[in-house]
Amino acid sequence: MSFLQSRAIVLKVMDYGESDKIVIFYTQHFGKLKAIAKGAKRSKKRFVNKLEFFSLLDITIVPGRLSTMGRIDNASLVNPFPTLRENYHRYTAAMLVCELMDQWTRENDSDEPLFQLLCWCLHELSERDSIAETVIFFLIKMLDLLGMGLMLEHCLVCGEMEQTTLPYYFSPAQSGIICSRCCRTNDIRLIPLSMPAIKSMQMARSLPLTRLNRLKISGKSLAEAAMVLKLYCNFQLQREIHSWKQFNFAQ
Repeated sequence: MSFLQSRAIVLKVMDYGESDKIVIFYTQHFGKLKAIAKGAKRSKKRFVNKLEFFSLLDITIVPGRLSTMGRIDNASLVNPFPTLRENYHRYTAAMLVCELMDQWTRENDSDEPLFQLLCWCLHELSERDSIAETVIFFLIKMLDLLGMGLMLEHCLVCGEMEQTTLPYYFSPAQSGIICSRCCRTNDIRLIPLSMPAIKSMQMARSLPLTRLNRLKISGKSLAEAAMVLKLYCNFQLQREIHSWKQFNFAQ
């Protein structure tokens, strides 16, 4: 019998029948995996306090014979990130990050840099106070790794990037910015984006993870970046991310 063994983050947990649970992981070696935990709702020892949202585990999964969903054979807790469960703002941020990972990734599509980014994000959310900035940094980096990064270097129409106090406008459909001269301001699908916000987002995508915690974004720029990323995700995924409603970037 073959096994899949990997370090993994729990993205989602769902009840299944009277005694089982279905768990969606993002794993270091196999990407996103879905597996069933037999008897998890009744077990007093085997899975207790392990199959919780955003827990870091070492898992062993038996692949399914007739479906893509395997069976969890073993799960060892590495880091439960307890501080994320003790503070509402940290908790809602971690839930948002996990939902974004679930919606933006496909099953059995391995991407170790993406797994490392997720681990970095959960660690930062649990240890630092710059919670909203961390979510923004994570999302910018995630989109780049997925090949869906925002085009912020120049206007999509004229190809120029002027240092101006006038706002640029972000187009979710075109994944980039349009300057005020080229913009039809009556287009309700465009989102205003100031030069300070654009520069902050450019810095976030260029800095390595080890230096990102040095980058600080003003409240106004943070709110602009959050709005752009939220509407961009909704447009590209063609659905709303429910966790956006619980998370408050103003805190």
